[in-house]
Amino acid sequence: MKRICLAALGAALCSAPSLADHSWGPYHWARTTTSFDLTIVNSTTPDWDGYVTQAIGDWSQSTKLNMIDVASDDSSKTRRRCQGPDGQIRICNLAYGNTGWLGIAGISIDSAGHITTGYTKLNDTYFSEPFYDETWKQSVTCQELGHNVGLDHQDENFNNGSLFTCMDYQNPPYEFPNDHDFVQLETIYGHTDAYDSYVTGADSGGGGGGGGGCNGRGRGCGNGASAGFAGEIGWGISLGRRGQQETFLRVDPDGTRHLTHVTWAIGF
Repeated sequence: MKRICLAALGAALCSAPSLADHSWGPYHWARTTTSFDLTIVNSTTPDWDGYVTQAIGDWSQSTKLNMIDVASDDSSKTRRRCQGPDGQIRICNLAYGNTGWLGIAGISIDSAGHITTGYTKLNDTYFSEPFYDETWKQSVTCQELGHNVGLDHQDENFNNGSLFTCMDYQNPPYEFPNDHDFVQLETIYGHTDAYDSYVTGADSGGGGGGGGGCNGRGRGCGNGASAGFAGEIGWGISLGRRGQQETFLRVDPDGTRHLTHVTWAIGF
């Protein structure tokens, strides 16, 4: 998760230091235009609507992408699986249990390295605790959606000064993206592609799938069996943990890759 110093929807604008690249690998949504609309299927409960609306509005300040908030089924079954439709992102909340994670961002990637679908999960089991207050809720929502469009963290040291972005490690966290996040999006989406992967049903050049969660620390979830919820798809193998963040990779037989970015609760 990384940081940038811009205030969204009423927050104060501030400047950020020049930082290194913080893209999440080469992954991005393919598009044939210089900017694009990305649908966020909002399957959260009403108590999360304000945080989702804020984060969507913040990221839509980018000149490269405009997130569109579309309300959808928020049934427990839908939110538990939280599978992103092809060409879109789904965001969900639920009391997923004492899994150790606060939030998850997952993306599916075709053979050309383009994102074809994504999802974000927010774990009410921890967000119901007083420590994880409104600031934490806004920051994690902002950060996971940032991962869904190809951003990584700006900084991963809890002990240094704040970079004033939700893509930064800090306690207390910061709630919004900053200028450097938007500069990074300009770099990531500074070219056009041969097709659009953000359009439902588009030829994405790879398989579908929206990923899924794995209840627990994720270890041993790569053989297709979730440690908790029946029917969920495992995260795959860990690519390494840095502080409270860890990334997992699963590869389908058709070559489609699923990356899952996990934000662990403090103490896990």
